[in-house]
Amino acid sequence: MGNRSWLVVAAAMTVMLSAYGAAVSLAGLIDTVVRNGPASRLPAHLSVVLGISRVEQETAVNQAVIRDGQTVHTFNVCAANHDDVVLMRVDELNHSTKAYLVSAAGALRKAVSYRASAPAIERSLAEARGDFANEIKFWTDVGRRQTGSK
Repeated sequence: MGNRSWLVVAAAMTVMLSAYGAAVSLAGLIDTVVRNGPASRLPAHLSVVLGISRVEQETAVNQAVIRDGQTVHTFNVCAANHDDVVLMRVDELNHSTKAYLVSAAGALRKAVSYRASAPAIERSLAEARGDFANEIKFWTDVGRRQTGSK
């Protein structure tokens, strides 16, 4: 049943992405994930480091997850504030994660990286922009692959 939820979210996101072409609308993705994504939680420490929470507590999100080999991509919409979106790229082989706090308009606000069982380290926005662009492109490419467009 859980895998079916991911497929529904991925299919809905694919439709949204293909409808918008290269100009990805985060508002459309956010709406899709809020409507169809299962409830999940961001870790307490990550929530504080990203500035989503001032106290060390987990943050409720609706989430979409797509596995790409040893890499897991997540699109997390904070339940309390849909303008707080956290994109994460988890490299299971290296046990490392890069996380990006973005606005609903797609503006990168904060970036962090961490390894399993280690605290998150804030990265400069300049340093993170390339990785962030790749993560946004990943979501766009998912839509293109599903529709067969080039």
